[in-house]
Amino acid sequence: MTEVLRLVSSVQPGDMEIIGRSPALTQALELVDRLAPTPLPILIVGATGTGKELFARRIHARSGRPGPLVPVNCAALPRDMVESLLFGHRRGAFTGAVSDAAGFLEAAGRGTLYLDELSSLPFEAQGKLLRALEAQEVFRLGETHARTVDLRVVASGPEDLSDRVRAGTFRLDLYQRIAGVVLALLPLRQRPEDLLPLAKHFASLHGESLAPGVIGVLRGYRWPGNVRELRAVVERASFLTEDGMIAADALVRAIELGAPSGMQLEPDSPAVGSSKHRAQLLAFCHAHGYKASGIALALGLGLSTLYRHLQAAGISLRALRNSHVFSENSRED
Repeated sequence: MTEVLRLVSSVQPGDMEIIGRSPALTQALELVDRLAPTPLPILIVGATGTGKELFARRIHARSGRPGPLVPVNCAALPRDMVESLLFGHRRGAFTGAVSDAAGFLEAAGRGTLYLDELSSLPFEAQGKLLRALEAQEVFRLGETHARTVDLRVVASGPEDLSDRVRAGTFRLDLYQRIAGVVLALLPLRQRPEDLLPLAKHFASLHGESLAPGVIGVLRGYRWPGNVRELRAVVERASFLTEDGMIAADALVRAIELGAPSGMQLEPDSPAVGSSKHRAQLLAFCHAHGYKASGIALALGLGLSTLYRHLQAAGISLRALRNSHVFSENSRED
């Protein structure tokens, strides 16, 4: 808990909270704080929901640069307006250009340009972006004179852009320009130490607390949507709770409500005995009150097949029931 408090308390005005205590998160924060005041461009890579934008905001907040952070989602830029939006345009440069307009690069002057989903940028625009970053100047569409820009670049995406470079869809020279440092963020399932601090924080935002038994659910689920999914699940669970305490069954139900396809187990799947198989079984155990008949019915399995699955996953329904009763008694005391 001390480490969690230290990381949260280190957030300065303008930062957004990055909460956790895992070694991977601690090392990432230390690296960011060391590099933030430098001019080095930083490429942040990680699966969706791992907090790439939070890290970009932290870098800017600690950079000492007086200008703004300008976030740009490259995947959302209309292809026929990419250059106008990035570099700006002069009135009359094209149909609909009724006035002069600065682009994102100018808007980020003396600040930080945050390019999310950079791999989505069209190949031709990549070359023009490279030239602007190298020369620190932009040409608005329809103009012949350059405008000087002073900015720091932070980029992000779900994958290392070097894969796109090898595939020929991303320019090597632009990659070398924006990847001064590559910061890789691990998915939440590889940072189990961060699950409980994050869940407690999200619960507190809704005036809720967590029951003792939720740690099994938190660690038993793989969180494919990472921190973003965890936040949404805890929020849903808070609306399923009436006593101010989010219990394991409410958390399981909240996970199920966010998964349209539901959780399914295939009796003959080679995944039997895997961590994912165990997590799904635990979730069903919590959801159906640790009663074998209800769990088997929900899964469409016979009792003997269910017990085979439980044995392969190392799960004891009796131990789970006893743990649940103990947690309930502790709450009453």
